[in-house]
Amino acid sequence: MKFEELQMIRESCRVYSEKRVSREDLTHLVDVARFSPSGCNSQPWKFIIIDEEDARQKVIDSFQDENINGCPWGDKVPAFIVICEEKAKLMPGVAEHYGSQHFAQMDIGMASMALCYEATTMGLGTCMIGSMNQERIKKSLGIPSDVVVRLIITVGYPKAKTEPRKKIRKDFDEVVSYNRY
Repeated sequence: MKFEELQMIRESCRVYSEKRVSREDLTHLVDVARFSPSGCNSQPWKFIIIDEEDARQKVIDSFQDENINGCPWGDKVPAFIVICEEKAKLMPGVAEHYGSQHFAQMDIGMASMALCYEATTMGLGTCMIGSMNQERIKKSLGIPSDVVVRLIITVGYPKAKTEPRKKIRKDFDEVVSYNRY
């Protein structure tokens, strides 16, 4: 499959079948993601694979953050991958000039997309969730207090095989210019 085709068929999935995703497949997704590029090869990520019921429930509970529920359909998700931002170790000159975390969120974004694209090629659905109660998820999964949970990716088999929806994006001319803003 060409990348452009993959880009057009990958979409956020919010309705999953009850079929479990194997630990082998979840491990494969993380293995692909960890080879993503990162600033100064710092690899500022830690992936937590959530595939057991007790841990699943802890993740589901963490989505409720005051009046916001980042994943109201979370109880139907077979597995999650929690992505934490570790302290980036950059080359001294780069860290001194830009700060050690300047690139970390972009790095995690690239790794997350690699994971989601690979999942699509495997017939799996994913959705990236960025809203959760940080204190609750850290406490329940034993994540150190100085680590930030950046994303939780839902993973499962889509309930129904449907045609990819038509992607609505801004017009090309609205988002692209040549040689100046």
